[in-house]
Amino acid sequence: MNGSCFSCVDPFVGADPPGHALCGPHLPHGIVRLGPDTLFPQPTSGYRSGTPILHFSHTHVSGTGGGGRYGNVGVMPFTGPLRTRLDGCGHENEAAASGYYATTLTPSGIRVELTATPRTGVHRYAFPGNVDANVLVDAGAVIQTGGMVPGDRREDGTGACTGGFIEFASETEIIGRGDFRAGWGHAFPYSVYFYVLFDRPVEQHMVSNHFGVMPFSIADGPECRAAAGFGNASEVELRVGISFVSVAKARASVERESGRKDFDAIRREAEAIWERALARIRVEGGTDVHRTLFYTLFTRLLCMPTDLGVDDENPLWHSGVRHFWDFYTIWDSVRNANALISLFDPELEADMLNCLIDVADHTGWLPDVWTAGHSGMIQGGCSPDILFCEAALKGIRGIDYVRAMRCMRKNNEVESPDPYLYGRYLQDYRDLGYLSTNVRKNCVSRHLEYAYQDWCIGRLADHLKQHELAKVYYESSRRAWNLWRDDIQFFAPRRPDGQWVEPFDPAHCLPDSWNDPYFYEGTSWQWSFSVHHDFEGLIQRHGGDEAFIAHLDRFFDEGHYHSKETMLHVPYLYTYAGRPDRAAERVRACMDKYFKPTRDGLADNEDMGCQSAFFMCSAMGLYPVMGQDVYLLTTPAFEKITLTLGKSGDVLAIEAPGAGPDMRYIRRAWLDDKPLMRAWLRHGEIGLGGTLRFELSDVPTPWGANQPPPSPLSDG
Repeated sequence: MNGSCFSCVDPFVGADPPGHALCGPHLPHGIVRLGPDTLFPQPTSGYRSGTPILHFSHTHVSGTGGGGRYGNVGVMPFTGPLRTRLDGCGHENEAAASGYYATTLTPSGIRVELTATPRTGVHRYAFPGNVDANVLVDAGAVIQTGGMVPGDRREDGTGACTGGFIEFASETEIIGRGDFRAGWGHAFPYSVYFYVLFDRPVEQHMVSNHFGVMPFSIADGPECRAAAGFGNASEVELRVGISFVSVAKARASVERESGRKDFDAIRREAEAIWERALARIRVEGGTDVHRTLFYTLFTRLLCMPTDLGVDDENPLWHSGVRHFWDFYTIWDSVRNANALISLFDPELEADMLNCLIDVADHTGWLPDVWTAGHSGMIQGGCSPDILFCEAALKGIRGIDYVRAMRCMRKNNEVESPDPYLYGRYLQDYRDLGYLSTNVRKNCVSRHLEYAYQDWCIGRLADHLKQHELAKVYYESSRRAWNLWRDDIQFFAPRRPDGQWVEPFDPAHCLPDSWNDPYFYEGTSWQWSFSVHHDFEGLIQRHGGDEAFIAHLDRFFDEGHYHSKETMLHVPYLYTYAGRPDRAAERVRACMDKYFKPTRDGLADNEDMGCQSAFFMCSAMGLYPVMGQDVYLLTTPAFEKITLTLGKSGDVLAIEAPGAGPDMRYIRRAWLDDKPLMRAWLRHGEIGLGGTLRFELSDVPTPWGANQPPPSPLSDG
């Protein structure tokens, strides 16, 4: 590709359900994720095409499911009499680019433009002539997903405002705070502080709360709102600073990040920031569709978690550690997104993992979700266990792996007082060797995750020269097979007395799959490929390579595969059975079917970079195995990919002349001009840069068939 990476981005791709990706402006890992919120019930991102807009709020998650969280500090321009309650507005002529969003509200004709800095939202409103120009600020705004009582359910509630205040601090300033609770994962409270600076004096104002309009310049309690009137002004600009700590910090962010710069200057800075971020991976050739998807999904990969800085925006403690919120969730990102980040930005990956250790130091446990200052629901096991092992094997520096090991062992060795939020359901796993139906929710899928995480603990122990401890954990990881049924060749639930649950259908789970007693968000068909430490053992239990390939074919042909995080790796498993050509076919078919450059172009929640990383890694021909230092190779979609590897400036080039829709197979490959006969690499072979070159074919070839990737337990 020649020219700008930025120009390929379309923020509307995947914005509609089920993708739920934010279409509004934000910067990489910024606190402010600004965007339109449509009328109730709202998706978790706040926005749904074709639905009236309620306001533009400054905090969002992107690409998530479940109950609503954030959507705080809503701002909306309007005309007519001054008031503090508005109906939704129609909108037309939407436009968006990285760091920019615009639309025209109907029937008022107000043109809205939005851009952002890391901690401020910047608004420009153009009003039609000879009308009263007004702006409403809602301190109690929060995403409401519907179907749930706001703030009332621990497991998957929707957000609720519980208090706060709003005040006209001067003729150009509004300050305030909103207090909230609930949202996906936990119902603990959090607060958002804000500072609003207008570019012109307010001519009249009004404040209200849940009791109604107040006769002062300040209101407190739930549902605080302020309306500012600007006469017949034709244009109003405002900046909104956001902080999780104080109004003073929100004000300081406005002064530091936007100062006296106008809207257009701030927008240009946002474009430049995104161009630098996206230029870390440059692609050339390929189709327009693939380039649009690649760079749009790259922005999604860099959306969360939220960077709070070092002892800056963390309201809970100071520790000298760079802190992040909205690991939402590691259970998703662990499968590929963290591995991709560790390749092109290992320093960022180290900082994120150090944050998780810091959280464990202050709360007692590693989180699987860390959002709004609290641990959230563990969906399986503790995914950071996998990430610390992977980082150590890849040689990522700056992480205290000894401290990480202590935290990881605690998950296996100490009974958790609340395994909903941290740790494990240990009693059965320890005493029976498997999670029985005593664990009433997702017992089999949790068991599989515990077993792989035990292997990761063992592998990190080996890395740290703790070889006897490693043997203990390797043996523990073999417990995965304690729930394998040879008679049906699937993982299945067992009762505490050791008897298998009957009847059992491996293709069935509850429609509400989050609460299925055996498998989380899937069936046994889908989860029975989740033995990452022993894929060779899985192949042998199916009767060898040919039988396993037939089983994979049946999995895809009968429609069991979906673009779901727990099964994104499955197309690559053909490679373990000696058929990388078949893997290439399935991978490209999944890319074409489940990723499209449309508003509904994602087939599932984007999930903190998980869907994005699947497409990006597959398009580069380099797919990671989570928890290991192994990449599986497939046919690139681009003729050349150039990755800049962190601060070192080392470059990894992937070359595939002639790459395109019809060239789906690899004929030959070279690594640094040496013939490469296997369809996998270790991180150490490319982590310091180099050139990976492919010769492609439009028909299947036997390349890579005779050297399967490593399978740690079976390989010894």
